[in-house]
Amino acid sequence: MILAILDIGLVFLGYIVTIWFYHVFSIPAELESLNLLWLLAPSAVAFIFFYFFDLYKNLRGSSLKTQLYSRVLPMILFSIFVSASSFLGSLLFYRKTFFIEALIIQIILLAAVHALIWLMANKLHGRKRVIIICEDENTGQSLAQKFHSHKWFKISGYLPLDQIAHLENYVNKFDVFLLAPTVIGQLKSDILNLCIKNGKEVLIVPHVSDLFVQSAKSQQVGDMLVIPINAPGLNIWQRIIKRGFDVVASVILLIITSPIFLILLIIIPLTSSGAAIYKQERIGLNGKPYRIYKFRSMIQDAEKITGPVLAASKDTRITIIGRFIRAIRLDELPQLLNVVKGEMSLIGPRPEREFFISQFKEKLPDYPYRLSVKPGITGLAQVLAYYSTTAEDKLRFDLLYVRNYSFSLDLKILFQTLQVVLQRDRAQGLLKNNNYGHQNLIKSLKQDKVI
Repeated sequence: MILAILDIGLVFLGYIVTIWFYHVFSIPAELESLNLLWLLAPSAVAFIFFYFFDLYKNLRGSSLKTQLYSRVLPMILFSIFVSASSFLGSLLFYRKTFFIEALIIQIILLAAVHALIWLMANKLHGRKRVIIICEDENTGQSLAQKFHSHKWFKISGYLPLDQIAHLENYVNKFDVFLLAPTVIGQLKSDILNLCIKNGKEVLIVPHVSDLFVQSAKSQQVGDMLVIPINAPGLNIWQRIIKRGFDVVASVILLIITSPIFLILLIIIPLTSSGAAIYKQERIGLNGKPYRIYKFRSMIQDAEKITGPVLAASKDTRITIIGRFIRAIRLDELPQLLNVVKGEMSLIGPRPEREFFISQFKEKLPDYPYRLSVKPGITGLAQVLAYYSTTAEDKLRFDLLYVRNYSFSLDLKILFQTLQVVLQRDRAQGLLKNNNYGHQNLIKSLKQDKVI
């Protein structure tokens, strides 16, 4: 998205610079009546050409030479399209060679900026040390050839499968682990878990069958297709965009919902003893504890006798007003303050208490991965699952979100949350007779000879 906006701006700048160059850096009198903002229209059209030429793929899949040359043809086709259409007719009338002159300047601008981006990215993230995990030396050499003259990776050696037991000794000596197609099953899973836990990237050379079930974005190394697997988390640009959106949206929501805040601050203490807002320790990004704010929906000191307990369906601890605000998620509103403070995000895995996280980690070793992003007021699990959905199933949704994060995904979840709020059954607590329901289902399947 950032690169697309940048390209549109560079194309627009190319038009402006073209006009300035031929008129001593001033707008000619003939064009004073023309609103130069109309130049943004054809500039935006350029994005369509760049998109279909796949110019926004991973930088590591291309060389600097490819980055520069790949923009020439789409720009030529774009200029032909614009000059042949009704765009900027007055400019064409004013100077017949306008689009040719603009094309040259635009290509220079695009080439210079994208060359700088490529060089900076390569300097920061290039020349990563790669170790190849394969069955023998011949396979290792064959795969190493794919990295010939590649500016992003540097082959440091290979590890035969008969020495895989020593992998843990190598995991901190290399940056990337390339898995040959013969690395399959539990062995592949064990290697992935070890690398991800140590924050290492894995490149998998997929089987043909993997391409039918694998949703990860592919990447090209030479003429070899690989699927990159990175440790959970967001890159710096994703964090900047996500944080900026969180702050702006939270402030706007706080202003819009301020009357509701005032009403609940008055009504909750009047209908049940205790403060309107309660604080509770939750676990946030990278396992760091923080205090979450919520409107109190239960009786004061609800867990004083029982200790930490998840809310159940028809929970007697929930107050009359509490049942209402929980049903339409109004109890979550004070968490907007946590978002503004930077402790939470609008979208992300729901924050949990240390007591429950410790229990979940015993049964689900991958549970800590969900702590690689900030917890959210709403998330993929809240949109697609239920309050009573098991921790394991919710974890799958949370890890799917972390793995496939994008700004557009956040927007989709935010809008779908509005729909979920109107479905009261999605806010119900854990069903006490849940096991009974499962037993009836299994009994029914047996009677129908399905199992």
